[in-house]
Amino acid sequence: MNKMKKAFTYVLILMSFSIFTHAQTTRMILAEGFTSSTCGPCASQNPAFDALLHANTDKITSIKYHMSWPAPGNDPMYLHNTVDNNARRTYYSINSVPHVYVDSNVFHGTPSQINQTAINNWASDPAVFDIVMQHRISDDLDSVYVTMLIKSSEAVSGNLVAHIAVIEKEIHYTTPPGTNGEKDFYNVMKALIPSRTGTALPNFGADEYVIVEAAWKLANVYNIDQIAAVGFVQNNINKYIYQAANSTTTPLQPFFVNDGAVKNIENATSVNCSGKMAPIVQIVNYGSAQMTDAVIDFEVNGEFIQSATWSGSLGFLETAMVSANEISFPLLTDNTLTAKVVSVNGADDDYLQNNSMDFNFTASPELGFSDVSLFILLNNFPEQNSWELLNSAGEIVQSGGPYTTPNAIVTLPLSVNSTDCYEFVMYDTGGNGLCCGDGLGYYAVLGSGSDPIFTGQSFGSVDRNQFAYGYVGIDEHTADFLVKIHPNPVSDEVTLNLKLNTSSTVQFDVLDLAGRSLISRKLGLLPAGMHTFSQPVNILPKGVYTVIFRAEEKVSIKKLMIE
Repeated sequence: MNKMKKAFTYVLILMSFSIFTHAQTTRMILAEGFTSSTCGPCASQNPAFDALLHANTDKITSIKYHMSWPAPGNDPMYLHNTVDNNARRTYYSINSVPHVYVDSNVFHGTPSQINQTAINNWASDPAVFDIVMQHRISDDLDSVYVTMLIKSSEAVSGNLVAHIAVIEKEIHYTTPPGTNGEKDFYNVMKALIPSRTGTALPNFGADEYVIVEAAWKLANVYNIDQIAAVGFVQNNINKYIYQAANSTTTPLQPFFVNDGAVKNIENATSVNCSGKMAPIVQIVNYGSAQMTDAVIDFEVNGEFIQSATWSGSLGFLETAMVSANEISFPLLTDNTLTAKVVSVNGADDDYLQNNSMDFNFTASPELGFSDVSLFILLNNFPEQNSWELLNSAGEIVQSGGPYTTPNAIVTLPLSVNSTDCYEFVMYDTGGNGLCCGDGLGYYAVLGSGSDPIFTGQSFGSVDRNQFAYGYVGIDEHTADFLVKIHPNPVSDEVTLNLKLNTSSTVQFDVLDLAGRSLISRKLGLLPAGMHTFSQPVNILPKGVYTVIFRAEEKVSIKKLMIE
């Protein structure tokens, strides 16, 4: 079954509950193995290691990432998903195979160094998280849906991330796919969902839990009956893995009778100059009773604005969209929109900790009468993308797309010529924005400065932002990761200052106004921290250029003037 991976979706719901109906009392160890069908030592060590894993399924699970070396580097299980395999390789700085990381920093070495005594000792370490997972194949055998419940037994804080790996539990070739003679492979990673960077988790108090949901469109699957998932919670600072779990097909059970939750807030503006928006809230039923009605309150900066009433019929885990219509509010520099479920089925909600969600937004920068331009880096499905520019009366003053060329760059001036609050709307019919399941895409609206006014990448179906044209005041917003270029304007050589929060593979391109790359430079894998580079630009004609920086899934856009 060879189908392209197209969409990832997930939701994160924070809850507090003192009883976990499927308690996992012991630690489940995770062995992340790096191997290849072209690696001789892998063939000699993997059989015994796999036998050890199979004998201890109550204590240890595994995810196998296939690599592109030794030569000829044609392992099909690597080629089926090079991006996700390389992501974990980069995360751990793997440079040899076979190699195994056990709970990341508990042990790393070769498979032959792991024995029963070590597994027993690792499994005796108490776990602070319980994890239960369910996977379900769609009726049309097209996709797999995974739900992951994570509960803490004590307070845990830090840079916590939930990872879900879709695996094929067993792959058996009739003839070896590589050069080392291996034909049998286990727990082969097929995809990391909803993305290779995982899902950010909040800090936990005792007996709090979250739900993470993700989906993957099946691709390069040998036997659909072998599809499952492995999930784990990891600290992104020290890389320690707190707990892991295997998925089953057993349906999850609700904990309460009436339990409505806010799952997502859509159609809100991250940058606003009008003091108005029309948010849409996605609610979900986590209760055992059929949800037939709900009341949702909307607040801005702690002040009640209005209520919306929904009626219909939702079973356990089913969702519905609720519109607030247009709301108005006093606009501050920094603002918070809150959506809150206040009643379910005509009664109080049985469980309050998952009832509300915040959406933070800022006041728009005031641009004066500077030029405003649009930059789009399209992903693999440009036909899904279009955009509109609206004035304060809601009239379309400019639009573009859908597009036809994958991964193309679009640059053009925006038609703003009078003082107004404009709204830029980016659409994606695929429902997953410009990143990251469909390739690396990005958009930015640029003013006269080198920093974008606002940017968009992972936004679902619609992304809305506003900017105030013809006013003078607030500075423009900075990009996702810190990039500074100086001097600007420049005539000879520009200095690039780059600050990375995490280790990343970085490159940058200098583009002309037609989107052609005139300078392309790969900086390689850089550690977290500050980095400084120099780039001669005296070969370029005088004019205005766009500099696009890429660091893994993050993109930053700067404007450069050469004089």
